[in-house]
Amino acid sequence: MATIGLRDLYRAAITEAAGVETYGTPTRMAKAISAELSVEVAEAPLYADDAIDAIVKEFVSGELTLNVNDLLPADLAALLGQTQDDDNVVYAGENDAPPYFAIGFKAKKADGTYKYIWLYKVKFGIPDESYTTKGDSIEFSTPTIVGTIVKRPDGLWKAEHVGGATGDTVAAAWFTAVREPNNE
Repeated sequence: MATIGLRDLYRAAITEAAGVETYGTPTRMAKAISAELSVEVAEAPLYADDAIDAIVKEFVSGELTLNVNDLLPADLAALLGQTQDDDNVVYAGENDAPPYFAIGFKAKKADGTYKYIWLYKVKFGIPDESYTTKGDSIEFSTPTIVGTIVKRPDGLWKAEHVGGATGDTVAAAWFTAVREPNNE
C-alpha cells in the first residue's frame, strides 16, 4: 500500500566496545520532508544444464537521502563528527570523522497505519549547501544530507514494522530504542 506521509526522524549513536556494537538512546532530529532509500544488490545466476538453476541476490549497501526542514547544529555536529562549542557554533575541520548512526522514521500509509523503519548502520557525508537571494516570491531552501547504509556485523541492515493501531506495543516503543530481533 502506498505511503502518504513521513515523520518522526530519529538518530541513535552507535558505539563499539570489544567488537560489540550498541545503540544509544534515540534522539529526535529535524522535521522530515523526504527520505529516499536506494539499495545496491549483488546478483549471481548459476547455470546448469544450459539454463539458470539458481539466482543469489544479496544486499551490498544502500544510500539514504534525507531532506529536512533544518539541520540543527547539534545534529550536524553529531552526524558529521564535527565539534560544537558552548555557543552552539559548529566547526568543520579536516580531522572530522563521521560516526555510524541508526536512523529511524515512520511513514503514514493510506489505510491510516504506519510503516516504521530503523536503518541499522548509516554514515553521512558532508551535505551540499545552496543559498539564494530572496526575490518577488517566497522560495524555501532546505538541506539534504546523504548517508551510506551498510550491514551490521550480524548481517542485518534494516528493521521494518507496519502497524500503529491502538494496543500496538511494537509501534508504541519504536523510537524509545533501536529495534532488535527478539527471537534469537
